Amino acid sequence: MSGRGEVRVVADAAELTRVAAEEVVAALAPRGGAAAAPSVPGVSNASSTPGTSGAAGVPSWALAGGSTPRALYRLLADPAAPFRGRMDWAALQFFWGDERHVPPDHPDSNYRMAREAMLDQVPAPAAHVHRIHAEEPDAARAAERYERELTEVFGLRRDGAIDDEAAARNGAAPAAARDTWPRFDLVLLGLGEEGHTASLFPGSPLLAKPDPKLLAEPQQRLAAAVWVEAQQTWRITLTPPVLNGAATVIFLVSGAAKAPALAEVLEGELRPELYPAQVIAPVDGKLLWLVDRAAAARLQAI
Repeated sequence: MSGRGEVRVVADAAELTRVAAEEVVAALAPRGGAAAAPSVPGVSNASSTPGTSGAAGVPSWALAGGSTPRALYRLLADPAAPFRGRMDWAALQFFWGDERHVPPDHPDSNYRMAREAMLDQVPAPAAHVHRIHAEEPDAARAAERYERELTEVFGLRRDGAIDDEAAARNGAAPAAARDTWPRFDLVLLGLGEEGHTASLFPGSPLLAKPDPKLLAEPQQRLAAAVWVEAQQTWRITLTPPVLNGAATVIFLVSGAAKAPALAEVLEGELRPELYPAQVIAPVDGKLLWLVDRAAAARLQAI
């Protein structure tokens, strides 16, 4: 299964949460020095520091929703646990991989869950919390607004969206040296029972393989609004090229209900239009699946 990432099986949900916390701390540790940026086919990355965002080189994290991430967030923020003191909360930039089309105080909001479980409990500057404004009546406008924020915070060279003065305020490079795509230090993802991840659901048009020649063009979006027919609702999500540009992607998968989908995603035929999680394959980064024994019950190679 090396082509689909490293798979690590742990005993149960509690151990999964603890192991995930160790991995998060490691992925978001401050880095020094510069090196060549990862290359996405068809994209020019003139200057960047791998594993750091364009916002003054501080660590960036795209959060996930769901019950398993909630337990992780609570553990990371727990003053009695060994992880809180190992995180540089004031430096981190927080984003979301996807969001439901609901206001930020709605019980279904991924932002609300992360805020209550972790962000309200730690010294995270409000200016570093970049939520998706899903209260916008038009989900497409929410996606466009999120994309503009990503462009500014990471200092990206897209659409002429920001000028050099704005980029400088965020510690980003001048226009000629800006990247086209964000480089998250960490993207946290879950797996749905039908094989979806973030808000990439079976049949989504976002699962079509992009033309490498067009990856640097503004038509290739960073975030998109997607209609989920099965749920009769809109959602907002980062697009596959953004997720695959991360330095580290970690899936958290727990429970017997996820076992059939996990087996298809990791050991089945490559059919991302049916099992969207298969589209996640970091271009120049680490892909780690943390799964408990119940979720791994149908895997043959474990």
